[in-house]
Amino acid sequence: MKLKRQNTPDVDVDMTPMIDMVFLLLVFFMCAATMSQVDFTPEIKLPVAPKADVPEDLRNRGTINILPVGYVLAGGEVVSEDQPYMVSGELMGKARLTEVIADHATQEPEMRVYMRIDRNVDFSIVQTAIKACAQAGVFDIIFASYQSRGGD
Repeated sequence: MKLKRQNTPDVDVDMTPMIDMVFLLLVFFMCAATMSQVDFTPEIKLPVAPKADVPEDLRNRGTINILPVGYVLAGGEVVSEDQPYMVSGELMGKARLTEVIADHATQEPEMRVYMRIDRNVDFSIVQTAIKACAQAGVFDIIFASYQSRGGD
């Protein structure tokens, strides 16, 4: 006797929700990556170091940009020896830098500093910034640099 097969409909998986989720995750990570960028100042030409390493997490790090004396910013402001430090887009001197770091350190006790220093800046200016951090009670500092290739 011949048995009649039941007609079962073809089962298809709808991929639309999965594709929607992939695009939502992509947009989320693009936005999250944009928000976690460092206080980037394009005027700074970072030094090259053979043993430079990519820093761990840059969150909870205050960024200090140190520009070369005589450099003219996009807004027409000239970097002077009295004000070579830039924090959050504001040029400042040592006294103001110490004050800003101390204010941030009171709000964020675990604060660390990320220094982006132009390769043409005198070390005395960098040393002054390090002393300003020490006076404000911040001792965890990392310095930005480009990593050189093996043959350089």
